[in-house]
Amino acid sequence: MPSPFRFTSPVDPTAEGGRRTAVQRELARAFGLSSAPAEFRLLSPAPALLDATWVAVRACLVTGRAPRTARELVAAGVARANRCAPCLHTHARTLRAAGHPALARTVRTGGTPDDAAHAEPLAWGAATATPGAALPAADHLPEYLATALVCHFLNRLAGALLTGRVPRFGPPWRRPARLPAGDLPGGAGATPPRTALAALRAVAMDADHPALTDAVRARVRTTVAEHGLRPPGGEPTSRHPAARSWLYDALTGLRGADRPAAALALLTALAPDQLAAADVEFWRSTAPVGISGDADLLRLAAFGAHTAVDRVEARLAPPPRARTLTGGPEQPHP
Repeated sequence: MPSPFRFTSPVDPTAEGGRRTAVQRELARAFGLSSAPAEFRLLSPAPALLDATWVAVRACLVTGRAPRTARELVAAGVARANRCAPCLHTHARTLRAAGHPALARTVRTGGTPDDAAHAEPLAWGAATATPGAALPAADHLPEYLATALVCHFLNRLAGALLTGRVPRFGPPWRRPARLPAGDLPGGAGATPPRTALAALRAVAMDADHPALTDAVRARVRTTVAEHGLRPPGGEPTSRHPAARSWLYDALTGLRGADRPAAALALLTALAPDQLAAADVEFWRSTAPVGISGDADLLRLAAFGAHTAVDRVEARLAPPPRARTLTGGPEQPHP
């Protein structure tokens, strides 16, 4: 069976030994599934990125005081709006494992829950992906925001780097004792969301990675700031050359390995569905020796994904703030 990832070798979540296996088991338990979701297995070649992402997801989505079911619905709304089928699949399966089969089916098929307590967080999550959208009122705004931010990050990585169709809603899943019917577990977490998100940002933005030259960083940040969360014109899921004219314009003036590296990061940030195998292979063929592996690919994609997350937060976080939830500098709202 071909790998579901855009990697040179199959992903082995246990390759790093006991720590990798433990993280995968924690992820499976947290989502009520028989194995870790694909969007997390994707990160296995970059252990530090996987660990930071899991800590952030645990702090923002799994633990905390806001109802877990509501945060799963926020996450599902973000995945819907970003057209991230793998992540939407995970949140629907988790809702079903928690004893909400009808709600899970509604979420998966694009419907609106009848219960306002379920419809509102789903709509809130979806609105975070639409520039200029008015966000519905929320009783747990800080936790909803934290959940949305980490999901925007994962959605972009999964949308760009997972390949193939996600199977229709079905097995394998399980209903562990820790996911009782009625609601998902909450409680106070050991790591505050702000701390976990700041740590994730530090890993994702990786100031020392050699593929992320100053020229690449500057071009990605400038382009995302200019276009917001969507490329200008066309359909963001289309791979027709005309739909990528925005990308060719954004790469003007870049030379050598910087051009494919910036393209990979920009596609992950603004149009994950437009990233093609040819983009990845072109980057691999031009990258300097020693930095064209799967971990390097994830680092480039993570930089692009989190540059978009910074933009999401700048629009959503209520001012005044000296620092954002993710630890990045405050940016002006559009």
